[in-house]
This record gives sequence, structure tokens and C-alpha cells, in this order.
Amino acid sequence: MTSYISLRDRRFNVTSAVVRHFDGLWSVEIETMPKEFDGEIWSPRLYHQGLRLLASTEGDLEGASTSWSNKSDAAYPHPELGLMYVFGHHDVYDTTLAFGCATAGHVELTWNGLCDIFWSGDFIEAVPFQCRCVALVHHG
Repeated sequence: MTSYISLRDRRFNVTSAVVRHFDGLWSVEIETMPKEFDGEIWSPRLYHQGLRLLASTEGDLEGASTSWSNKSDAAYPHPELGLMYVFGHHDVYDTTLAFGCATAGHVELTWNGLCDIFWSGDFIEAVPFQCRCVALVHHG
């Protein structure tokens, strides 16, 4: 699986992807290689630092998923927010995070949704993003 985050038609190679289990919660941290667009360096970072999932091991993650429309929804199940950082930290929304095959301390991950970047043109609000990667799994 090629590891990347795309924002509309701009694609960034993933340099680090880690899924961590601690105190009954999961976190996801995905960082990308910097690229220049519009005279600025872009290096998106996609992360969530408090996911409630019915999983306690990497094997339990296989096939697990979570989705939400907005953090303010009464049904939002997590104690923390999912965020995208490009030029500032902004919530991700209308989003689904799903885990695939888990083997040898790694798990496949897909995360799609919308985020706000507040740049210009097609990169202001409701910017579609897509992430595909294989993440290292840590406990503790």
C-alpha cells in the first residue's frame, strides 16, 4: 500500500504513521513529507489523540472503524478531536477512519473526510482529504 495524504489533487507522501493504545484509548498520528505549493511549504499532519474503539490489541483493530459528521454532534463518541494541521489545527468532519489488515505490529489505515485549511481558492473550507497508510502499532 502506498502511504499518502491527499488534499483535493495535492498528494503528500507519509513519513510517519503511528497508532498507539494507552489508558483504554487509541491515538493516530500521521505526518507527511513537505512540498511547496503557491510559494508556501505544505506538510499536512492528520491526527486524533483520543479514539474510543472496541479494541485492545492490534488484531482487534482489524475491521474496526469509526465515523462522525461533526464534533458537536450529541453522538460524537470520542473524548478528543480528529484534526488536520496544514497552516493551523482544524477539525476533520464528515469523516470515516477504518482499519484493515493487522500483522506484525502494523495496521492498514484509511481515513477520508473534509477539513478546513483557510488558504485560498479550493483550499479554504470543506476540503476533501484522503489518507491511506500502514501504521506502526504501539502500546503504552
